[in-house]
Amino acid sequence: MRLDQRITKLATLSVVQKSEWRRLTGEPAPPAFGAGLLTRAIAYAMQEKEFGGLDKGVARRIDQLANKTDGTKGSKAPTSIKPGTWLSRTWHGEVHQVVVLESGFEYRGERYPSLSAVARHITGTGWSGPRFFGLHSPRLGKLGTTCDG
Repeated sequence: MRLDQRITKLATLSVVQKSEWRRLTGEPAPPAFGAGLLTRAIAYAMQEKEFGGLDKGVARRIDQLANKTDGTKGSKAPTSIKPGTWLSRTWHGEVHQVVVLESGFEYRGERYPSLSAVARHITGTGWSGPRFFGLHSPRLGKLGTTCDG
């Protein structure tokens, strides 16, 4: 079976995904992903096995960018979201999309000074905007924003 056919077939898998993950990666259990993300991770592992992974230089650079900005000890990952980035969150069955601007954020045609102001408008309570939009999670760590002051 061709790679593209095997990847298409992944969408129909469920329990089999765990054994497929073990077969491809050699790891005892897949990460705690939802079914969709696990399917994509398995598809990536299949492609990596078929075509090879990242070369060492690229992998090293990705690690540097993920952990540090300039390679110096104690520096942090990049902390700004580029203007033009779209952030999306489903809240009570409704999709809410925000555009990052040079200064502030746009939500449904209105400008807001911070993501927290947008989250407060959507929820009616004092949410952390970066956390509400998935940029900061206790499980994942900080994925990157100081746009929110």
